[in-house]
Amino acid sequence: MLRIGAKRLAAASAFAVLMLSACAQAVLPQPEVTMRKAEPLIGGVPVDDRGTGLVGPAGGALLGMAIGAGSGTEIAVAAGVAIGYAVGGSEGPSLTGLAAQARREALAKMMTVPLRQHVTWFTASERASGKITPIRDFTDERGRICRDFVEWRTVRAMNGHTSGTACL
Repeated sequence: MLRIGAKRLAAASAFAVLMLSACAQAVLPQPEVTMRKAEPLIGGVPVDDRGTGLVGPAGGALLGMAIGAGSGTEIAVAAGVAIGYAVGGSEGPSLTGLAAQARREALAKMMTVPLRQHVTWFTASERASGKITPIRDFTDERGRICRDFVEWRTVRAMNGHTSGTACL
């Protein structure tokens, strides 16, 4: 009787291991990602990046102060800052920790979904979310499958918009 119980226990254990391995999520391969030069948000609103990527806006403001005269100085400075963000701003709020991991997983998933289908990610602890949309498939010179994508992200109420290419 003890012998039958041991066999049943072994069979039940093997079945449990088999079921757990079947339920495990498949890990998607991580693409190599190349980001393009940052762009301002839709509507020309600059990216709020809390101090990173200020070379473009600061340079634009200085140029605006040098060009503007009298009451037109404020307008020239504002235009310089806006143009500086468009030319030298950043890709938006930076990601670390759980948010960076969630984005990496979304980029891997983005390589498997149909074109123009959004892949979203979210982390409550860092109040971060994003949406990545593949817009074009191609094969690069090294024979890798690549996708151009656009990305929108929000981190603690700061928004960013950028684009890039991911290749496997």
